[in-house]
Amino acid sequence: MKFVARSILACSIIIVLGCTKENSSPELEKHFNKNQIEDLNKINNFFISELLNSEKGNYKKSFLQFKDFLKFNGRFSDNDELLFKKQLKLYNSISQSTFDEIWKLRTTEGPPYPDEDYIAARNFGKYFSFLNEISTENKFAKTCFEKIERSGDYNALFLDSYFYYNLDTFDFNNFHNQLILSIYYLTAIDNYERDFKRKRRFEEQLKKMNLEFEQRQK
Repeated sequence: MKFVARSILACSIIIVLGCTKENSSPELEKHFNKNQIEDLNKINNFFISELLNSEKGNYKKSFLQFKDFLKFNGRFSDNDELLFKKQLKLYNSISQSTFDEIWKLRTTEGPPYPDEDYIAARNFGKYFSFLNEISTENKFAKTCFEKIERSGDYNALFLDSYFYYNLDTFDFNNFHNQLILSIYYLTAIDNYERDFKRKRRFEEQLKKMNLEFEQRQK
């Protein structure tokens, strides 16, 4: 019995270690150190578990359900405020250097919306350089890199149209693609929840858009 128990324990350890294996690639390892790559995996795993409410093996189906939920409900989850609190804990669980290679904290200056806090893309950081490198062979990364280069922002609004034209050819199992999506949507949640003034303005704009849509349907 002791031998059997030890065998079961050994197998269990192997399974756990296998499940926690980090995703990496030569491109990631060129731009990020080992700890930062672990942080990138944490970011992606958070997106999968907390927003997609899924596991990696069911990514495509769960992502499309999430995208439809966002489109028809105008929110990311049943409780975006609670979700953002979890996201802040995620930030605390990764190194500051990893955060700083992806995002930067900003405050709007001047009209029309002064003193609103938000996060923006870190131009010329490691993540930006990583996107630039993989964009030579990754169509999605190329599109994202060019948009970030022009606007300095991770604006997820273009993703609906991108998937409308590229859904059938998009590789949802590619870790690079998953990481890009996670950063886009975590940025969107952050910029919705971080500043109350900004959130209230977004909600008023959404109500106005919905009202205009209802009037057009009459």
